[in-house]
Amino acid sequence: MIHAHKDQASGLRRLMAGPNPRVISLLSAASKAEHARLMTNLAASLHRQGNKVLIVEATSTSMNEVSHYGINGDQGTLLEAIMRPELHQPLINNDSEGYSVAKLLPGNSASRFLQNGNLKQQIERVFSAMASQHDIILVDAALTIHDTMPLDVLHRGEILIHMTRDLGSITQAYTLIKQLCQQVGRRSFDIVVSHTSESQARIIFNNIAEVARRHLHIELHFAGLIPSDEHLGIAAKLGRSVIEAFPMTKASAAFKALAGKIDHNHGLLETSLG
Repeated sequence: MIHAHKDQASGLRRLMAGPNPRVISLLSAASKAEHARLMTNLAASLHRQGNKVLIVEATSTSMNEVSHYGINGDQGTLLEAIMRPELHQPLINNDSEGYSVAKLLPGNSASRFLQNGNLKQQIERVFSAMASQHDIILVDAALTIHDTMPLDVLHRGEILIHMTRDLGSITQAYTLIKQLCQQVGRRSFDIVVSHTSESQARIIFNNIAEVARRHLHIELHFAGLIPSDEHLGIAAKLGRSVIEAFPMTKASAAFKALAGKIDHNHGLLETSLG
């Protein structure tokens, strides 16, 4: 009965929100493996809360480097769909945990195609069409050589910075924020801190938020934390999300909380793709 009520509430929220999906770009100041764990576990958690979720890998890495998302050579990319439509490769891979995965570019050198205005517009249209078939799109993004997001549409969505307690990660996170502000102007960003305790996460966030407020005149928002939990690594080795493999752990509770916050704050996360 409780699950039925949650499903009805989730469906009603989506109905009232209209056709626009929620696009959330996640920029990483953590290791690739740790960031991929965040993406996949968050996607699985959002799916379990009744959302149709799509992960878009948009960091211009090679196919071998994105095995965290189950992408292989048989799956096409958005760029290839435009430049080589005769290949008829599937653009979306459906993960066993319920979410889907797509890739923006085929490899490291492909990012140069985003500098072609006409081609970039075509990619944006394909992205928007794909996104419109989902409730939430989680974009694993990286800044271009011009310190902007790979697609213009991503600037209009929510941007979340993923960092850890390591000094190098904190410095990198602030650099990402500063680079974005210099290109797209003042706007707010959300912060999630992983591999830490709640007290440490709050201290780290308060420090970076104060620096951003003083020097960049922007407000940062604390999205949540993912605690240090050995079950995250164990679940990853099993090829499963921690919420499915170890539902009673600290990490599982943290992902449920983060997904719940995103789901219930849906009005702040919507973006127009028109």
